[in-house]
Amino acid sequence: MKPPQRDMKEQLAPIAARLQEGSSIIRPVSQVILRLRAVKKHDRFTESVKHILQWMKSRAGRKLPDAAWQGQSFELTDIGAQRAGAITLSEPQYWAARLDDADKSVPQRTWVTEIGIGMDDNGDTLFGTRLICVTRGADEPFQRTVPGFVRSIINSGPAELDGALLTRDVPLISTETEVDKLVALLNSANRQADVLVFALPDGSVDPTDAAASAKSVHDLTLGAAHVYVLTGPASFFLTDRVGRELSVFKQAVRTYRPGFRAWADEPSRHPLALPDRIASWKGNGPKEFEQWLADQTLGNLAHAPGREDRLPSFNTIRQRAAQLEQKRVKEAGGTDAELIELYKQDNNQLRNELKEQKETYDGLLDVAEKERDKATNKANAVRAQSLERLHRIRQLEKKLSDSVGQQNIPIPETLDGFEDWCAEHLAGLVEIANRAYQGVRKSVFDDIPLIYRALLLLRDQYVPMRIKQTLECRQSYEAALRYLQLEESDTGEGVNFASDLYSVQYGGVRQPLDRHLKKGNSRDPRYCLRLYFFWDDVEEVVVVGWLPSHLDNRAS
Repeated sequence: MKPPQRDMKEQLAPIAARLQEGSSIIRPVSQVILRLRAVKKHDRFTESVKHILQWMKSRAGRKLPDAAWQGQSFELTDIGAQRAGAITLSEPQYWAARLDDADKSVPQRTWVTEIGIGMDDNGDTLFGTRLICVTRGADEPFQRTVPGFVRSIINSGPAELDGALLTRDVPLISTETEVDKLVALLNSANRQADVLVFALPDGSVDPTDAAASAKSVHDLTLGAAHVYVLTGPASFFLTDRVGRELSVFKQAVRTYRPGFRAWADEPSRHPLALPDRIASWKGNGPKEFEQWLADQTLGNLAHAPGREDRLPSFNTIRQRAAQLEQKRVKEAGGTDAELIELYKQDNNQLRNELKEQKETYDGLLDVAEKERDKATNKANAVRAQSLERLHRIRQLEKKLSDSVGQQNIPIPETLDGFEDWCAEHLAGLVEIANRAYQGVRKSVFDDIPLIYRALLLLRDQYVPMRIKQTLECRQSYEAALRYLQLEESDTGEGVNFASDLYSVQYGGVRQPLDRHLKKGNSRDPRYCLRLYFFWDDVEEVVVVGWLPSHLDNRAS
């Protein structure tokens, strides 16, 4: 009997493994992009360059050349020196540097630091740095950090991250005005860094009451994240503005990722850590949580799209400098021999840089693919576990319902406590999107009990009808609709021409709100009910994306 024939991938695997021996693993560690505000009688451009040179001096392994201290381009090539160099451009005014620092404890691991400093047209100094871990040996874990010179530069004068002023101490948010400024930062379309908000207990204004040290995280992520402490009273202001599901309170810690949109985002996109979990984080408590949070935050910014656009690599600046030098020599009437020599140097440099860029690209791609597969496997496992638990919960609920009979669900006369009511009576069967909660907070609908009854109708009649698909369930659902004088129908053209309005983010993707319950045809929101939703076949739940007012369509 012939052994089963291996496919081409299996046959080539040993060859591929040998070809990859000695290849690099490239991991972006951290990245900082700051605006250094102009200060009278201070040349922040030159001062920042000196800060970097002092830092490079202590790590280069050899004395930096005089050209370095004169602000000129240089490259350190002495025997025993670590790779170090800088490029100076006059137009635009820009200084770029790079230093390769061999790890003192992990063989064949190098920390590559690239720095860029430029002048803005308004006199401000633009500063950026990135840290990259290059491993050719064992891929040992490491803690993400920000280069130490970043703190020196921030301490030398006012510095802004995403337009917000960085401070030595963690800002305490306690007033409505301060909450409004925080929300403006959350909503900023240009924001690149995470916003980390540490909430205090109800009534507390003491930062030491936080579940973890905001100051510790602030120090670990300085220049790469916005860190705030939110007082207990101020948490109510934040809830009013972004909704309960996207707010943070009672000693929880929330990470607000860039691209925040309170009306459309899923809460899971902006991770929340609860105080009980922080207290026992990985068996070590708050200190371990602080390190983990800093690591996640630095990684988020380091992996953000457009890294090269925000901070050109050292090789990019070197190529630009070579082009400018060729142009200068040509315009100055340089001889053919001089130009040929420059072209040769440029070609040799380009070959080396192309090899390095290919190695970097391959290393980044390999790491990204491994991390993607790991994340996909983890997500699938969590999803499977979640569905299994949901199934068990429903079985227990059914047994409880069969044993004690139908519960008498309270129907409130006001919308106060609406979110709590939904959490208690709809969980696991009807999911309410944060955007829908915002719609309820703005509601002027006159028949408030009907809102609650419509949601219970979805829970008690619509969900069983979709799951069991029996005639009895269909008839029960239709009878419930007639009793409440409601009608269910598709949402029409709105899904096609205003997809952003007629959809919500759920399960990591945007889902169209293709169905709605309705009552009344009046355009007066006091007398017209609309409840927009869709059915999730996988989790077998109704997801409500908006209520109780009418969404615009072509007829509107």
